[in-house]
Amino acid sequence: KRTVKKSYLAIVVGVPDPPTAKIDAPIGRNLTDRTRMSILKTSVSREAQTTYRTLDHSDDAALLACDLHTGRTHQIRVHLRSINHPILGDPTYATSESKRTTLHYEIASLCLHSWMLAFDSPAEGDVKVIAPVPEHFAETLKAIGLHLPRAKK
Repeated sequence: KRTVKKSYLAIVVGVPDPPTAKIDAPIGRNLTDRTRMSILKTSVSREAQTTYRTLDHSDDAALLACDLHTGRTHQIRVHLRSINHPILGDPTYATSESKRTTLHYEIASLCLHSWMLAFDSPAEGDVKVIAPVPEHFAETLKAIGLHLPRAKK
């Protein structure tokens, strides 16, 4: 029923314009490289929607919150690459600009974090679980000059 809300944090190359948008583009297995997914409009592709919002940005990178409305393989990675803002540290969906930025900041791993899960529990009511960012993610944010949003009380 898609009643579980899943949000991810992603550090991407460049600053998306507009700062908030919904990407609605079908995803399927790449026709030439079977290890990759691509935006395809074929009978084998499946609907996919991702909403992103910019939380902070520097001159050459941005921190995004990405909400999944569907759950396709590599969905966030493919969608952000499709708008020319690939995730830093991603060798599979990189562009020359994201590769340069990844090398510049000495990023050794994918800058994507499963951040928040929210759902309605019959026993507990509204449940929201937030996972702290891993150390490498926090170090990358600091190196780029980006900041996490403050928790709401």
